[in-house]
Amino acid sequence: MSALGNGIAGVVAAMGQLGAAVAANLEQRLEQLRSAVRLEVRRAASTLALSIAAVALGFAALAFGAVAILIAAWNSNPVLAAALIALGFGLLAIIAVLLMRSGSR
Repeated sequence: MSALGNGIAGVVAAMGQLGAAVAANLEQRLEQLRSAVRLEVRRAASTLALSIAAVALGFAALAFGAVAILIAAWNSNPVLAAALIALGFGLLAIIAVLLMRSGSR
């Protein structure tokens, strides 16, 4: 009976060691996952900030370009220049909407 008790105690001890090894492995994997998620969030935030800056600077460039065209054409055909600039912005808006729709499907 004592041999049976020692065998059961050995199995229980082995199961305890196995459980500890699994828990340590799981903890290590969870730490790797946390690190990967933290890196991905940092990358996404950086991409978002740079995208916002690019949009703002692109808008400023378009606005300054439109003003430059209006100033250049002020003496000859200011209404035509303004209409062409408005048409150009309208086309850019339509292209942006089409790209947005194709990207969301």
